[in-house]
Amino acid sequence: MTFHAMTEPYEEITVCGKPALFTSIRIKRGTVPYGLYAYDVRHDDECRGIPCEIAPFVMVSHRGTIILAEPLELPDDGRRYIDEDTDWNYAPLDH
Repeated sequence: MTFHAMTEPYEEITVCGKPALFTSIRIKRGTVPYGLYAYDVRHDDECRGIPCEIAPFVMVSHRGTIILAEPLELPDDGRRYIDEDTDWNYAPLDH
């Protein structure tokens, strides 16, 4: 089941050094405003909720959806494996 991007709550995080919005919900891509980029996040196979991969679409082990103002650089296979030390900062952004 997917949900409308403009009606779901988000948390502000940093992904690959870029500010992003995160929700644990699957977001329907057609509802993401023009000029924003949505990606799914897959969690670890042990189901501990650790984010391990970013891709345009994740079928299983869906951890959430991120929305960014600019596209992420993805390898040719379209999937970026997350380095927890450098790619994923779940701490809220400073205001």
